[in-house]
Amino acid sequence: MFELGTFIFSIIAFLLMFWIVSHFGFKPIARMLEQRRAHVTSQIEDAEKGRLEAEAILAEQRRLLEEAKNEARAIMDAARARADEQAQQLIHAAQAESERVLADGRELIERERNEALASVMDQVAKLTVELTTKLLQNHVTEQLQQDMLAEAEKRIGELV
Repeated sequence: MFELGTFIFSIIAFLLMFWIVSHFGFKPIARMLEQRRAHVTSQIEDAEKGRLEAEAILAEQRRLLEEAKNEARAIMDAARARADEQAQQLIHAAQAESERVLADGRELIERERNEALASVMDQVAKLTVELTTKLLQNHVTEQLQQDMLAEAEKRIGELV
């Protein structure tokens, strides 16, 4: 029986040790492992939230960058359009000014030409009358003089 008593004592000692270890060893270890699991789970959730926030921020930054590119493109297009419009206005103004200067020049030339022609015609007429008068003073009748004067005026008019 001695062996049975030792066996029972061993079983009781084992159960007592199991209870002590489970009560004072396993439960704190299990609590510590559960706390560690909760901490790791919390960190994973925080990391996932951070990743989602980073993706949202990245998407927002990409959208803002695209908007900025579109705005810059629109500003450049508007500036080009304004520059083209101003260039066209300058070209039209220069053309109008050159046409005005040409018209003024032509008008001045025509006016001076007419004045010079009138002056020349006046001098030709005076010289013709003087020469004719001197040449024909004694040889021409009044009627012949009138006919010659009319003929001279007619030819001078044709020259003009």
